[in-house]
Amino acid sequence: MFIIGTLLAIIIAILVSIFIGPVGVLLLVSVIFGMVLSMYIRNREMYNDIQRIKEKLGIVEQDDFNMSNEAIEEELLEEMKHEARNKEK
Repeated sequence: MFIIGTLLAIIIAILVSIFIGPVGVLLLVSVIFGMVLSMYIRNREMYNDIQRIKEKLGIVEQDDFNMSNEAIEEELLEEMKHEARNKEK
């Protein structure tokens, strides 16, 4: 579906450029710029919303890929203790 939409957009862009002429190219560039700017603003808003949600929930970003073996073992032990307590209840 994505490929069909992309091809359709390319065909429409070529037709607009042919029928309107040099002004069509300028029109297409301005529309593309507007769309990219709109997507950037939306993504920035979503990023800010996610950061606020993380702050509200107290979620701290950790670099899990660069954890030491000791830190991984501690985390696993804490998780095992937590699961054991939950099973006892």
